[in-house]
Amino acid sequence: MPDLHASPAAAAGTTSGRWFHRPLPRPGARIRLVCVPHAGAGAAVFRPWAERLGPDTELVTVRLPGRESRLREPPVREWPALAREFAAALGEQVAAPYLLFGHSMGAMLAYETVVRPLARPPERVLLSGCRAPDVPRALPAIHRLPPERFRAELGRLAGTPADVLDDPRLMGLLEPMLRADIRLAESWWHPAPAPLPVPVTTFWGADDEVAPPKAVAAWRVLAPLGFRGHRVGGDHFFPFLPHGHAQDLLGLLNAEITLCLPGRRRSDGP
Repeated sequence: MPDLHASPAAAAGTTSGRWFHRPLPRPGARIRLVCVPHAGAGAAVFRPWAERLGPDTELVTVRLPGRESRLREPPVREWPALAREFAAALGEQVAAPYLLFGHSMGAMLAYETVVRPLARPPERVLLSGCRAPDVPRALPAIHRLPPERFRAELGRLAGTPADVLDDPRLMGLLEPMLRADIRLAESWWHPAPAPLPVPVTTFWGADDEVAPPKAVAAWRVLAPLGFRGHRVGGDHFFPFLPHGHAQDLLGLLNAEITLCLPGRRRSDGP
């Protein structure tokens, strides 16, 4: 097993190290925030957060197969395999204590990973913009649409930038990964989901059509060890909007992190 306290550069050279990026390494941090992106996105979407977290927190961003420096790797198309590989990488590369944050499909992966046996589970899971696993999706599926219709829907539902959608060569490279991610998210469903073995905090956008407030609130019954929920202004991509909504979320995240620092007494709201 790799040394959990090895340098970030050394860790990145291992197979499991390809999963993680530390944009602002803080090896002496008291806690880590591990962030899993939404469908089609990479570790880079969390880069602006690094300087906005408290000095006791190290940001660890997740790079899934099929994007960024892992572009040549095939995307993982089934939940059990993706969760198994991610859980193994977490166990090898991320030291405790840590919190696991995921947005949209990233929150689904956080759930799928944490309900598996983990050597070092997170202190808490932070689920953003994500329906509970027994709640049907709110919008029609798009992952099987023909190319032109699929690309038209990507800008609205997956936050894909217009300059990417308008570049035929780039879309030729990215479309298999985008379809695989969205298929995972759209097919995600557990009629009798297992409860989470750690406390839970949810975040939802006030104007989110993909994960409406009631669909996010349904996580409460799957959080027997503690639950908190926070409403944030904005649509489905509220964590990444270039104005106050992202700042509001970061303020809430810093508060959640502070409550989970070693030595703090755990307290959950109703």
